[in-house]
Amino acid sequence: MKTLSRNVVLFSGKLGSKVRTMMFILTLVIFVLAAGAPMCTGSVGG
Repeated sequence: MKTLSRNVVLFSGKLGSKVRTMMFILTLVIFVLAAGAPMCTGSVGG
């Protein structure tokens, strides 16, 4: 049972770092798109 819980903790830690990295990249992409066309209808920035 200890190894199972330890494996779950390790897996969630690895998964959490990947999710954080993906959210950071997605945030940068949205920021670049909004800065590139701020007056575009239906965009993130306007």
